[in-house]
Amino acid sequence: MTVALPSAAAHPRPYLGRIGTRGRERLINLAAYLMLLVAIAIVFFPLAWMLTVSVRPNIEVMRMPPEWLPQVFTLEGYRKIFASPRYLVVFANTMVVSLVVTALSLILGAMAAYALARFKFAGQRAVLMFLITTQMFPLVLLCIPYFRIFITLGLYDTRTSLIVVYLTFTLPFCILMLRSYFINIPRDIEEAAMVDGCSRLGAIFRTLVPMSYPAFIGAGLYTFLLAWNEFLFAVVLIESWENRVLTMAVYSLMAEFVTDWNTMMAFSVLASLPLVMAFIFLQKFMVQGMTAGALTS
Repeated sequence: MTVALPSAAAHPRPYLGRIGTRGRERLINLAAYLMLLVAIAIVFFPLAWMLTVSVRPNIEVMRMPPEWLPQVFTLEGYRKIFASPRYLVVFANTMVVSLVVTALSLILGAMAAYALARFKFAGQRAVLMFLITTQMFPLVLLCIPYFRIFITLGLYDTRTSLIVVYLTFTLPFCILMLRSYFINIPRDIEEAAMVDGCSRLGAIFRTLVPMSYPAFIGAGLYTFLLAWNEFLFAVVLIESWENRVLTMAVYSLMAEFVTDWNTMMAFSVLASLPLVMAFIFLQKFMVQGMTAGALTS
């Protein structure tokens, strides 16, 4: 008894098996590029819509179906921002709060990170675990305690309250990132500087700090982004317009019945510009600092 084997024509080979190795690689590369384009489109869609709404009148914003290109080009929203002193005050408040938080986070964070990287002491591991835990804690749960504390201390509705609160979640990040970078730098370099006559503080400023500038720039930029974009605590702790920051001012343009979308989007574009410019020029250091920290954590 003979058994007939199935022919190749009855069972054709899968398509991917016929195109060869080079063809499969091209298909995989094509799929990767398509996925990258889709991801870029998803990321840039809200930014592009924000930009186009900022240069068209409100009546066009509500038109259905929506159109990408404005029929009437206007800079009225930007004119309102620059013509109003209270909007400029908001920009100044945000810049002051963000810069102070960044400076304090780097100074205090560098000192704490140096101690954790160079010295051994009891409870060191517990301190590190506590710092990591603070990054996982939901900040919304702290709103009411912070509100009561600052009311008691008389700091409610002040920029000082924002600086203190922002430090509670930016300082642990700076400590962890700078510590990871400091560990990578051999302590022999500091010891050589001290043999040459430097004090410990002088050795730190002459060797450790110049060699760690990517970590300082990366941590500083990330801290500045967090402080600039923070919204939750700004709403809870600030009431008067004189102490408001950008995120609150943008939100205040959303009215119950009529929203000035043109001005709101113009405000959002202007608020995003400092961050975009900083990221364009400093993103190399930010990636370098974060990567070095991730490799040693």
